[in-house]
Amino acid sequence: MTDTTDLRERRRLATRADIETAALDLFTRQGSDRTTVDEIAAAAGVSPRTFFRYFPTKEDAALGTNRAFDTAIATRVRGPVTLPEIVDAVAATLGEFDGAPIDRLLQVRCLLNHDDNLRRAALRMEAERCWEVHGDLRTRVMNETVNVAMRAALDEWATHRAAGEDADLVEIFREVCAIQSRMFDGFLMKRAS
Repeated sequence: MTDTTDLRERRRLATRADIETAALDLFTRQGSDRTTVDEIAAAAGVSPRTFFRYFPTKEDAALGTNRAFDTAIATRVRGPVTLPEIVDAVAATLGEFDGAPIDRLLQVRCLLNHDDNLRRAALRMEAERCWEVHGDLRTRVMNETVNVAMRAALDEWATHRAAGEDADLVEIFREVCAIQSRMFDGFLMKRAS
């Protein structure tokens, strides 16, 4: 890779981050439904046309952290895996998120708790991602199970952090997974009797 390619890639990533930050800031102040793409583009210092080169919708701009997290997990999980392996991959990825990415993830989760429009967009994005998972029914069920655990853990974590409390996201995620496991075990035991 040449220095020119590296510079272009860094500029592209910086522009993407600027748009994401502008969208999150505007959504936090005025809500996603009252924010326009033109406002986001202006706040990011780009044209609306440039905005659409990076994101198909204004909601997608605010949910970039979700995509980055999904990409990080996908690099850890390849081929047929078990549910505990997926849980461990998610926990490890959560443990590596710190600094600006974790702050942005917190901001997104707090927004999702209060912005119905953005929450619908996030759920749509998650559903589309689950349909993109190729594999058997078992694989899809595992992915859906982990997604539910992630959503619950992130919301619990964001609630604690927004209240000024210290909260460990990895610990909360593992606790949610343990609750799920106990629920499944109880369900299976009832079905067997």
